[in-house]
Amino acid sequence: MGTGLEFVANARRQLIRLIALTIVVSSCAALMLIAILMVITGNVVSLVSYAGLVALGLAGSLITLALLSRRILWQAILPMVTGMIVGIIMSVLLVPEQTFVALPFFSVPIVLVTLGRHRLSILLTLVSSIIAGAGLTWFAPSFRVEQVIIGDALPLFSSIGFVTLLVIIWLLSDRLLAISDAAVTLADNRAEEAEKARQRAEDAQSTIAQQYAEQQRLLDLVSALETPVIAIAEGVLLAPIVGHLDSRRAGQLTQRLLDAVYTQRAHAVIIDIAGVPLVDTQVAQLLVRTAQSIRLLGSRVALTGISSETAMTLSNLGMRLEEMQTMRNPQEALRVVAARAFDHSG
Repeated sequence: MGTGLEFVANARRQLIRLIALTIVVSSCAALMLIAILMVITGNVVSLVSYAGLVALGLAGSLITLALLSRRILWQAILPMVTGMIVGIIMSVLLVPEQTFVALPFFSVPIVLVTLGRHRLSILLTLVSSIIAGAGLTWFAPSFRVEQVIIGDALPLFSSIGFVTLLVIIWLLSDRLLAISDAAVTLADNRAEEAEKARQRAEDAQSTIAQQYAEQQRLLDLVSALETPVIAIAEGVLLAPIVGHLDSRRAGQLTQRLLDAVYTQRAHAVIIDIAGVPLVDTQVAQLLVRTAQSIRLLGSRVALTGISSETAMTLSNLGMRLEEMQTMRNPQEALRVVAARAFDHSG
């Protein structure tokens, strides 16, 4: 199903098609009646005008049926509306007795052209119908005929016109109500689809949030593996560094060490850089800043794993690691830390 406007436009088009078909059927019935009268009465010349009148309405409806699939709605309606207005006027001129029976039919073209939603055509139809109806009503009393050509068949013709009017009114009311109900159903369906879309969006958002949480957990795990902090003795932490130490990893290492020192009340931290392939000025400065942050919490820092190449590089760079004590390996640092703790306790 398309949009609501497309649905309403198609429904109006279908309504016009049904009304045109109704007029075609009633016109065919009237033509058959006229043909029968021609055969019975033999008065072909006098009945030709009535046949032409009915044929006019029939032609307008057939043209409208042909144009419905090719033209916009208001243009397709015009032939049928024109045929109806002209037919009403001619019927009154031919049979003045039908004046007040025919006048209500002027409401049908107005309603039909309104379905086309074209203001100019609506205005023209309204004005022409009012003028024609007023004129016919004004001159109706002066109409005098000595003989009604249709004779006893006149009530039957009136009945056909009246039934046609009733059918058109019923079609209008029934189809308009059906369009209204279908429009409400369409709106409900759209609301249901919108609710389902909202639910899918919420589910997708929940899935994305779960994926983000999982990614964050994995990132935290990677961060923990990149910068592990291990408790190797009571109050002693070991932070082995493997790989290149950049500002990001140094920040993670500092944060993890500070959290561990604070929560575990550690008094000594051993930083092992045996797995660092290159120690330059940037790496040395990062280590110094990390040691300074740790010392602010009252914990001593020992640096281990310095190779001969690293020692020569730091010496050539003029770097002085005054914030931390350097030792060969974590085992030696642990013994020194344990001995100092023993001396303080004694």
